[in-house]
Amino acid sequence: MRTLLLMSLSFLLISCQSEQTDTLQEKTFQALKVFPQPLGIESVNMINKNGEETVFQSLKGNYSVVFFGFTNCPDICPTTLLDMQKINKKLTATGHIPPQFVFISVDPERDTAENLKQYIGYFNPEFKALTATPENLQKLAAQLGVAFMVEKHEPGAQVYNVDHTAAWFVLNESADRIGIFTTPHEVDVITADLIELME
Repeated sequence: MRTLLLMSLSFLLISCQSEQTDTLQEKTFQALKVFPQPLGIESVNMINKNGEETVFQSLKGNYSVVFFGFTNCPDICPTTLLDMQKINKKLTATGHIPPQFVFISVDPERDTAENLKQYIGYFNPEFKALTATPENLQKLAAQLGVAFMVEKHEPGAQVYNVDHTAAWFVLNESADRIGIFTTPHEVDVITADLIELME
C-alpha cells in the first residue's frame, strides 16, 4: 500500500513538472533560451551578504535571475548589475513583481560578506549576494553549467585575475534552472521576456 502511494505521488510530481515544462515551451521569447527540461540543483551551502549561512535552495519561492562574478571585476559585473537595476525598475514601474536578482561571487577570498553587502548596495540593496567555499562554488557551477577560473596566486594576495561567464541563469520558483540569457543583454528585450515568463 505504501509503495503504491509513493508511486502515485511520484507520478503526480512528474506529471505536474511535465505540464509546467510544456507551458514554458509554448511561450515565445526574444532572448531567453529555455532548456528542454528544468534542472533540479542539489543543495549547496552558501554565505549571504549578511554573513549568514544559507543554501542555494533558499531561492525557492520566486523566479530568480542569477549572475556569477566578483566585486573587483572592472567591467562586466558593474555593467551587468546596472542592467539588472534598470530591468528591476522597469518591471516595478509597470506593476510587475520582479524576479530575485542574485549576484554570486566566485572570489570568496576577497569577497567577504561585508564587501558583498557594500558592493551590491551600490546597485540595489534588495538584490541578493552570495558566495561559498571554492569547493561549493565548483559544485554549484558544475550543476548550472557555469564556467569560471580564478588565477593561481599566493594566499592573501589582493591582485589576481578571475575569468567568468557573462551569462545570466534563470530559475523557476522551485529553484530549478530553466533558461539562460546569453550576451548581449538588452534591457528592454529581457524585461519583456521576464514578463512573459512570469505571467
